[in-house]
Amino acid sequence: MKTYPALAWRPYMMATTQWMVDHLRSYLGGKRFTLFQFGTCVVWDGSEDYSDAECRARLMSVVTHYPDFKVRRHSSGDFLVTFKGGVGGLMSGKLLEDHFVSLREDALTIGKLKSETLHSAGGIDADEVDLVAGIYVRAQLYRDAEQAVIVAKV
Repeated sequence: MKTYPALAWRPYMMATTQWMVDHLRSYLGGKRFTLFQFGTCVVWDGSEDYSDAECRARLMSVVTHYPDFKVRRHSSGDFLVTFKGGVGGLMSGKLLEDHFVSLREDALTIGKLKSETLHSAGGIDADEVDLVAGIYVRAQLYRDAEQAVIVAKV
């Protein structure tokens, strides 16, 4: 039974699984992780192996607590978005740049939770770009929490 708010946004544009694995390997400095179908990952603490059930439980813990996110830009132009509990995801800088207008529109209209009010400065500045990247990754987190299909354990 679903006990968290639903998001209307289901972003269809996304990087490939191989792109996600390759870039997460690089950005996470050798830490092990589990990757879900829509790009959400659970980063493992130390050398401990997390079971699939533990990884799914971490996703559920994040979505049931109105997930705040932190966006970090990588020097490559990609965005690493993190949530509490070792959960995160990537937004391809190229994907965001190529589709910014439509992604921005969707993120700021259907990408928010019912109780959220998002404010935009109106221009394409760093804060707004980070906000769109964060909302995109959060939307994919909700999709992964709903379907919970693991595609890689690295």
